[in-house]
Amino acid sequence: MLNFNYKNLPNIRFKLDKLFSQISFSQESYLLVLGGITGVLAGIGAIIFHHTIEIIKHLFYDFPAKIIGKSTLISDFSLFSIILLIFLPAIGGLFVGLFAYFFEKGEKGEGIPNVIDAVATKAGVIKGTIAIKKIIGTAISIGSGGAGGKEGPIVQIGASIGSAFGQMLKLSSDRLKVLLGCGAAAGLAAAFNAPLGGALFAIEIILRSFRAQTFSPIIIASVFATAISRSYIGNEPAFKIPPYELTSNIELFFYIFLGILSGLVAVYFVKVFYLISDIFSKLKKINPIIKPALGGLIVGILAVYLPGLYGFTYVNFNVPYSTDILLTFFGILIFKPIATAATIGSGGNGGTFAPSLVTGAMLGSLFGFLVNYLFPNYAAPSGAYAMVGMAGVVAGTTNASLTALIMTFEMTNNYKIILPLMLTIIISTTVAKSILKGSLYSIKFAREGREIDIYGRKVSILKKIYMGDLISKEFETVNSFTPFEIVINKIKSIKLNSLIVCDNNDFVVGQIFFEDIREALLNEETAAISQFLVAEDFMTKNIKTVNKNSTADFSLNLLEASDIDYLPVVEIGNNKLIGIVNRIDILNHYQKELLLGQKDIEI
Repeated sequence: MLNFNYKNLPNIRFKLDKLFSQISFSQESYLLVLGGITGVLAGIGAIIFHHTIEIIKHLFYDFPAKIIGKSTLISDFSLFSIILLIFLPAIGGLFVGLFAYFFEKGEKGEGIPNVIDAVATKAGVIKGTIAIKKIIGTAISIGSGGAGGKEGPIVQIGASIGSAFGQMLKLSSDRLKVLLGCGAAAGLAAAFNAPLGGALFAIEIILRSFRAQTFSPIIIASVFATAISRSYIGNEPAFKIPPYELTSNIELFFYIFLGILSGLVAVYFVKVFYLISDIFSKLKKINPIIKPALGGLIVGILAVYLPGLYGFTYVNFNVPYSTDILLTFFGILIFKPIATAATIGSGGNGGTFAPSLVTGAMLGSLFGFLVNYLFPNYAAPSGAYAMVGMAGVVAGTTNASLTALIMTFEMTNNYKIILPLMLTIIISTTVAKSILKGSLYSIKFAREGREIDIYGRKVSILKKIYMGDLISKEFETVNSFTPFEIVINKIKSIKLNSLIVCDNNDFVVGQIFFEDIREALLNEETAAISQFLVAEDFMTKNIKTVNKNSTADFSLNLLEASDIDYLPVVEIGNNKLIGIVNRIDILNHYQKELLLGQKDIEI
């Protein structure tokens, strides 16, 4: 069994702390160094992962081709080659099923949601053995012909490396999550040769935090991982596309339609993915070991004439168009989500990120061909539309617009088409959100009863936290008829950013914020009559309140929507003030409940 106890390692954290104290390293610098080390480790992990896939692919496809005297099995339409191509993914699926049964119990599935779950519900803790298991299991799945992408697993591999490194150093939960994010960013950056895109992916999707303290070490990790990857894998963009640019402003109207289509295709991708996953889940009588073989058989049948469905291939969409090419692109557009779902839904390893890229590229290519056919004087070559469609579908499935934008730019090295990219991505995301009510990842949690909010918090825990348990009496109030000067003096002395305004019966009628005071002081007309003003003249009315039965999810939504630090707590049925609840107290209580709920986390 793959098992390693990091607790038996020497206390490296003590040694590092002692070293950094001697050279006067700040805590920020300390985290940057740890991020750099994580990037190096994740970059090495990405290289090992890449070469392991190539080895498995060689054993399954290149070696048999040499035995039968063929240069390749793929695109060789002899009867024997066709039979091999149909059954090789099934054989690989059987190996995946056996590996999962003995080594990956409870750890199967798409890599990215598992990493998000670790941040949201496990304080950043991921088992230290995940990296090794995912390298082996995913390499078998993809190398044998599975249709999943390697980018989801590489995120999980990198995150596992970062988390294990942080656990070894006995870091706090917050720092552990940062190193997890560093590993995730580094893995994706190395896989796509896109350091900035990898960093934004980790921040926008994994951590959901744009704090400077988080951003800097993640950037460092991405840079180091990409540098290492480039030295072994090469410095070419993930997709080779000739330089394109916007032909005319009229063309922007074409991209509006492409954005709509990208959003609809993203919806199709997500719906098909979960439909097929549900079908496999309902096959209770089939042994879980066999299910990946069944998924592999489906991929094998589909990929005989559509090799672009294999997870180890990327489609060259910059080719002269013909009827056969168009039919191939259309086939990949329709069947890539099906093949990906068959691989992952049956229990195989792989991600959805790269398949959504390929699906989007096919959509863009077909749309580009149509636009060029109808409006040859106003349209860029179809390759430009392929690139934009690729970004549009990814944005629609992930709801990560910024990541899709930057990563597409980095993967193609083409900034000139940034305007169509931005337009298409936003439209696609809007369309997909309006239909799906979530991303491919968040829908998974909702379906499993493990809903996670937009900030990565576990909703089930938030709904069990009641404001009646968190009421604080540390607040200041003023009467609605308190003179302006007294309000000014009182607000100068308080720690909070506002005063609660009550009437003579202690009913909440408003709140005075610093902004209200500033406006009253800076307004010449108001300043002239300030001696006649009272609190109710410049307070904010119709403020948000909660009662003791209000839950943390409801209260945090109010706090975040209003951008305030605390909420007045009033009696049920009326507006009489009984205390306040503070954002920090709510989040601290959530973290405590989250940690107490994590029992026997295996490292």
